[in-house]
Amino acid sequence: MREPSSPPPSFLFVDADPRALAALRRLCRHLPGDKRFALGVREAERLMGEAAPSVVVSGQGLPDGDGLCLLTCVRARHPGAACALHTSLPPACSLREQGITWVDRAAPPQQVLALLESLS
Repeated sequence: MREPSSPPPSFLFVDADPRALAALRRLCRHLPGDKRFALGVREAERLMGEAAPSVVVSGQGLPDGDGLCLLTCVRARHPGAACALHTSLPPACSLREQGITWVDRAAPPQQVLALLESLS
């Protein structure tokens, strides 16, 4: 959670499914801060080059790469960024040591929204 005097967070959502991105767009519309959306790794990297995100949420299977690899790279480049893997199956490896949170794609919207608020 951010300090009251800190700037609003910036969110980057990455998913291969435009419907999933649309659902996330609707879900987080009332959260403060900038929200950007990408359909793959290349688009996400371009957006991160324009402005560093404070929260990145990515699906696992992306058309041009792997969401977990993307989040690992985000953590390396932007250590202060909060990262979450948004996928149906829990990953085989532990994400906690990597500073990445897992959020179940089937989680109720209010649970996902609460997670987004806690990450920002």
